[in-house]
Amino acid sequence: MKSVAAFGAAVIVSIACAACGPAHGASGSSVVRPATSNQDAGPSDVPETLAAATAAAQANIDRFTAGDYAGVWEHMESDVRAGISQRDFVTFYETCKKPGARISVRGLRLEDGEAVVVMKIQGVEKSRGMVYEDGRWNMQATDDFAARLGQPLPQLIAEETAAGLCSH
Repeated sequence: MKSVAAFGAAVIVSIACAACGPAHGASGSSVVRPATSNQDAGPSDVPETLAAATAAAQANIDRFTAGDYAGVWEHMESDVRAGISQRDFVTFYETCKKPGARISVRGLRLEDGEAVVVMKIQGVEKSRGMVYEDGRWNMQATDDFAARLGQPLPQLIAEETAAGLCSH
C-alpha cells in the first residue's frame, strides 16, 4: 500500500511540475502507452499513462472544489482556453457553480492520446475526457459547454440559468 501511495504522490508532483519542461522526468515521447493491468509494474518515466491522466483530473477537480476556478481554466484543454478567457471562465463559475464536497476520480481507459476518467459526485458517476497536449493532461469540456464556447458571457450565464444548471 505504501508503494501505491508513493507512486500516486510521485505522479502528482510530476504533473504539478509539468511547466518545468523535460527535466521533470518526461522522456519527451509523444507515444501513448496502453494502460497496464499489472499492478506490480514500476512507475513509468513517460507521463502519457492512465495513472497520470487520473491524477491530473483529480488535481483539477480538487481545484474546482477549492474554488480555484482560474487554476481549473489553466488545466482545461486548449480549445476551452481559446474559446473563453480566464476572466470570463472565473466569472461564469463564480456565478453559476458552487464548490462542494470532495469528488473522487478513477481512471477508466486510455486510447489515442485521450483518457476517460470517472468522477463520483454525490454517489453518481460521470465520465470526463482528458487530453494529452503540450506535455500535460488537460480536462476536456463537457459537450454542452464546448458547444457554447465563444458565446458572450451574459448569454452563457443566462442559458445556464434558464436550463436550471446554475447552482447559485
